[in-house]
Amino acid sequence: MKISVVVPSTSLGRLGTLLRSLANQSIKPHEVVIVVKNVEVNGVEKVCTVLNLNCIVLEQRVGYFTHALNMGRRAATGDIVVFTDDDAIALSGWLKRYSVLFKSYGDKIGCISSRDIYLDIQRLKLLPTPDDKPHIRLYRTLLRPVLEKPIPWLSKYWCGVYLDRNLHVKHGSCIPSRECYSLPFRGVNMAFRKEAIENAEFPEHPKLRRAPGNEQYVGIQLILNGWDCVYTPNNPILHMFREESLSRGKDSSYDQEVSIMRLSYWRLLRK
Repeated sequence: MKISVVVPSTSLGRLGTLLRSLANQSIKPHEVVIVVKNVEVNGVEKVCTVLNLNCIVLEQRVGYFTHALNMGRRAATGDIVVFTDDDAIALSGWLKRYSVLFKSYGDKIGCISSRDIYLDIQRLKLLPTPDDKPHIRLYRTLLRPVLEKPIPWLSKYWCGVYLDRNLHVKHGSCIPSRECYSLPFRGVNMAFRKEAIENAEFPEHPKLRRAPGNEQYVGIQLILNGWDCVYTPNNPILHMFREESLSRGKDSSYDQEVSIMRLSYWRLLRK
């Protein structure tokens, strides 16, 4: 199965580290689709040439993060389309494992996602993610199934990532350590069948800078189109821990973005 990797990037330095890890995969990617913003295209192309990677480099001139994801989604040609971030480092068997997983799960699975593990690159030390904290895992196991039930339409997804009855994104008891049905977990580590992602798109809106929950927005579209989505903890990717990371930071506009996403879910579900 040919595998395309889609990467939005705003930093050639971080991107270079990711690309080196992709060049060292046991199964090399068919192509790497890189959507750059405020990064010199020629510089990225030179790095790809040195690493002997087949790269498609697209320059993003408008929009935010999810616009870049849609650009990459449309340009990818592989049988499997894997999305990650420019501040990730892929272990050598990462792409091979996705190929094996899609073959083993069968034709009805449109998306497989896995976890990320924070890496302090300065100290070369692995760090726990919020999902790993004991009190969070305990809450998800004991209280969430009672207090934050999924919408009935997603009842079989309640152990993984799901939408509750107020259309908030929730993580169930299997996240992050057990296999389960789940909406896509994290954008840094999710893979789709090309035929499934062709008819699904990431949300775009003038005020969606980070678009929290954009992964789940795509997952809902897959399910509406007859596909299933699963989570496995067994194909992790390293994720450089940065305090200024756009995906982890929150400011005064964050709640507004969450409200926009909830409205977007509602519009999907009422069709």
